[in-house]
This record gives sequence, C-alpha cells and structure tokens, in this order.
Amino acid sequence: MGFGVVSDSKRDKFTSFRNTNFVADVFVLVGGILVSDSRMKKLDIVVVNLTRSHERRTAMRALLDPLGLPYRFFDAIDGRAKPHPLFSRFDPLKSEMRHGYILTPGELGCYASHYLLWEQSVAEDKSLLIFEDDVTLNDNFLSAYEVACDKIEKYGVIRFSRHKRRRWVRIESLYKGLDIIRLKIGPHGTSCYAVSPGAAKQLIETAKVWFEPVDCHLDRFWRHGIYCYNIAPPPVIHAAQTVEKSEIWGGTVRDELSSRFRFRRRVYRMYDKTLRFMCNIRYFGRWRRMPK
Repeated sequence: MGFGVVSDSKRDKFTSFRNTNFVADVFVLVGGILVSDSRMKKLDIVVVNLTRSHERRTAMRALLDPLGLPYRFFDAIDGRAKPHPLFSRFDPLKSEMRHGYILTPGELGCYASHYLLWEQSVAEDKSLLIFEDDVTLNDNFLSAYEVACDKIEKYGVIRFSRHKRRRWVRIESLYKGLDIIRLKIGPHGTSCYAVSPGAAKQLIETAKVWFEPVDCHLDRFWRHGIYCYNIAPPPVIHAAQTVEKSEIWGGTVRDELSSRFRFRRRVYRMYDKTLRFMCNIRYFGRWRRMPK
C-alpha cells in the first residue's frame, strides 16, 4: 500500500502508488494525503527544543500542525545553563588531539539531547523522526515521511536534510520522484533524521567517549556501520542561522585550532580517510557530483 493525493471534491477516492510490501485496512487523511494508519505508528516525530526558546517552539508548531501528523517536543539539554551528567563522557584532551578544538557547552547539550533520544528509541523499541527546531519543509515532506516509515528498518538512519553537498550514489529509486542515496562523506547536521532502535543502539555503543560534535559522530559510518543515507531531493532544509541566533553558539565563535598535536591530527585524519575509503570501495567510480 502507498498513498494517494486527495482533492477536496473527491476525498473518498484513493489512488495507490506501487508498493506491494504492505497491506493495511485503515487510512487517515493527512495534509490532503491518505496515509496508512498502521504505517503512521512506525515513526514518532520528536522536536528537540530548549524550553526557553519559545519563538522556535511556536514556529515549529506552525510548521507541523498543518501536516496533521502527531508530534511531541523534547526538552533539550541546555549545556550553557548547567552541566548534565552525560557530559562526563566528554574527553577534552581527545577532542583537542583529534580535531584541534574542545566542544562548547552548547555542543555538549546538543549531543546529550540526541543521545537521550537514542536511548528512548532503544528503551521503547520505536523508530523516531528527530527534528531540530530551526528548519523549513519542502513540498515533498509527506511523501518522504511515508518512505521513511517503510524503509527505516532497512537503512537504520535516513537523513532528511544535509548541510554539505557531497558526492553520492543512488541506492533505490522510489515513487513521487524520490530516491534513497548514499553519500560518500557525511553531510553534517542533525536538522532532521529518522533512526531505528537498532541503529540507535549502535550509535550509543560507539559513543562511550565524546570527542566531536554529535553530527560528526553520526557521519562516522566506518566506526558504527550506519551509512549516510539521504532522501533526495531533501525534504527538510536547515534554516541558515547567524552566530548570534544559534542556540549552540549563543553569539560566540569557536577558538582557533589548537597548535598542539598537529602531526597526530594528520595521522588520525589519514586513518579515518583510509577506513572511509575501504567502506566506500564498492562504489568506486560511481560517485556523482551533487548539483548546486
């Protein structure tokens, strides 16, 4: 079963797209689209939002309410307000050795928020669609949501957005002009992504020590085995933010890279690039440039 677009005058008609792997008896109307009610339960939508960010919460309600999909807010960890017990996982020396900088309190709070949601996914055995609160939606979002509900167990993590243009290869062509693509290099950003309980468990198990931002951990597929799959075209766009408006940076900027451990950082980069190359070798010669 798939879904069909329903006009105001023909709400009782349903046009199915090709998808013979799923059968359901109950359908609900969501944003002018009929979607299987059974499938709707596969992805819980969660919006990460600081309790003090009232304007962003209001904006996300205005964005999501018209879709008719159930969602909830998760009170994000405010690293700039006070330390959280999870911050004990952070190793500042390793962070400096690997990246040349130390994570800010805002970055630690962001990491802790996503980590706690991964724990929820595992504990409740539910796949989640995790939003941050500084995004906009493209017209293909509902179609992409349906795809993610159907494919999340297969791919583990499906990114709805990307902050960087990367080389890519098509993995699966879907209906409504959507594709599942795999990126050669992680796209950065955690603006919106779906995660299964199995993938969440892998992300947790490989995050015993924190030494980089959470999106970099998500991109490190050669370590946790969860490749960078994206829906294309991307259904969610990160809203460009100034440093002053960023909840993570709060008007500050990162210090210059540390001058210590430069040679060691080069060695680590070469090591990571080698492992990434080995994981990507099956697609050698097939990577495409992403259009601007």
